[in-house]
Amino acid sequence: MTNLKKKLAAILVAAALAATCGLAAGCQSNDATAVMGTETTPKMMPALHQKYVDRTAYQCYKCHGASEKGDPSASGAVKIPNGHYVNEDRSSMELDPSRNNCRQCHVVDSNKQMDAAKLEAAEVETGQDKLDGE
Repeated sequence: MTNLKKKLAAILVAAALAATCGLAAGCQSNDATAVMGTETTPKMMPALHQKYVDRTAYQCYKCHGASEKGDPSASGAVKIPNGHYVNEDRSSMELDPSRNNCRQCHVVDSNKQMDAAKLEAAEVETGQDKLDGE
């Protein structure tokens, strides 16, 4: 199998898993802007986020979560929905334990684009830029 075929197969498997993870895995969303306009389909990540899936040292919450720095922590990042926090309370700044593994439900869409400069700025803002050299 060629590398391209292996990558495509991995993407299809990940997408199928994300689509079927269901309530037991905590993949429901109360976010009305979820993919395809449904309330239960987890948003997909832009292609540039593939490195975050490949290297779990990157922490989704550092950019997308609520902190003393802001909500979300990185300016311009998509907020984590209220339903992902303990007791659906963003002010707790604590994720519900069933939501700690973002990559379980949110997969990369190789066609979804984002501004690379915005991503780099968010990494610097949250200190995750230092992980690139590791």
